[in-house]
Amino acid sequence: MKQIIFYTILLVAVSFYATKSQAQNLDKTERIERLTKDVYYLADDKLKGRLTGTKGAKLAAKYISKEYKKLGLTPLFEKDFKHEFSYSYNPNPHGNGAAEKKEIIGNNVVAYLDNGANRTILIGAHYDHLGGNEHHNSTDPNSAGQIHNGADDNASGVAVLLELARALSQNDETEKVNYIFACFSGEEDGLIGSKALALQIHHDGTPLHTMINMDMLGRMNDKKSIIVGGVGTSPSFVDLVKNATPPEFTLTLDSSGIGPTDHTSFYLKEYPVLSFFTGSHSDYHKPTDDADKINYEGMADITAYIHTILSAIEQLDTIPFTKTKVKASKKVPRYKVTLGIMPDYADYGDGLHIDAVTDERPAFKAGLKTGDVLLKIDDCEVKEVYSYMGCLAKFKSGQTVLITYKREGKVMTTNLTF
Repeated sequence: MKQIIFYTILLVAVSFYATKSQAQNLDKTERIERLTKDVYYLADDKLKGRLTGTKGAKLAAKYISKEYKKLGLTPLFEKDFKHEFSYSYNPNPHGNGAAEKKEIIGNNVVAYLDNGANRTILIGAHYDHLGGNEHHNSTDPNSAGQIHNGADDNASGVAVLLELARALSQNDETEKVNYIFACFSGEEDGLIGSKALALQIHHDGTPLHTMINMDMLGRMNDKKSIIVGGVGTSPSFVDLVKNATPPEFTLTLDSSGIGPTDHTSFYLKEYPVLSFFTGSHSDYHKPTDDADKINYEGMADITAYIHTILSAIEQLDTIPFTKTKVKASKKVPRYKVTLGIMPDYADYGDGLHIDAVTDERPAFKAGLKTGDVLLKIDDCEVKEVYSYMGCLAKFKSGQTVLITYKREGKVMTTNLTF
């Protein structure tokens, strides 16, 4: 009889955990489907690259607003989800006359989840991109008039924001903090939208606990690399982020509160910030940054990761703000040469990993390939992207150097002429 009871209990337990595992797999599958849907819409040609102030940007804002409404979120401000701002842009980069300047009206799309708390976390991601390169921000010199869909930059970040909004608003719990969900425009022209919102929130005296930024989360690689910036903006962050990071992730931490994306605007108003990024790639700011190149399963894993970090932040009664400094080793030196590679910005501790090699540039001609790990340029040791730039500063055009690199675990050398 005891054996029968034991095996019955065991069978129920196995059945419970199997059902739980199946439910988790189903939840992830559904999450991937939603992330895919959001990115494919935002990065569709019909939005024409979502340049701030254009019809395509307005379609994106309308889509985000509809998603907010479905989740039962309310506008942060009185009328609707739009937070309007304006700025001047000179379409002639060599001109300086007032007559040449064009006024652009943009809109952040901002929602609020009121949990009746006295603290608030802002989750942000920019939704604008380069349009048809009207503002000359493309890395492809021959792309004028071509649609830059910006699937990774930053339809991916917006899709993760919407998924976090769903997770935080459609559960059976009341979180210990309120949430602001902010999709910024004007980022590509100089963080314009996030500056306007940070100024408004600071002026209103909103008790902002911290700001979480997400920019380019769609290209998680095989090493599951994730770069988290801003960890130095509060003494609470480094251990919190490390403890929340899954063991299969390759984590790179950056202490600075200043970077080329929207968390900078909030850091400058002395709010603690964290910014998430999966790294650059050869399609960055090019017409080829399309939805079919996105790692949607990786995005689902990152969504769960950031959700875990948010849950940990919620438990902190206070998050002290700390000003950060850019370390001397991370100052970008001036240099006159380049290898013609796209570096992996993650710090793996064994050299600079090469994400892509540009055709007919020095690295290509020297035989370097995607996936190689750069170790030395002559006697200058390369540890990561900042030491790489420091090494480049030592050389001149026309100079021939010895490149030491690793390919599939084997250390090799080749001559390269800048």
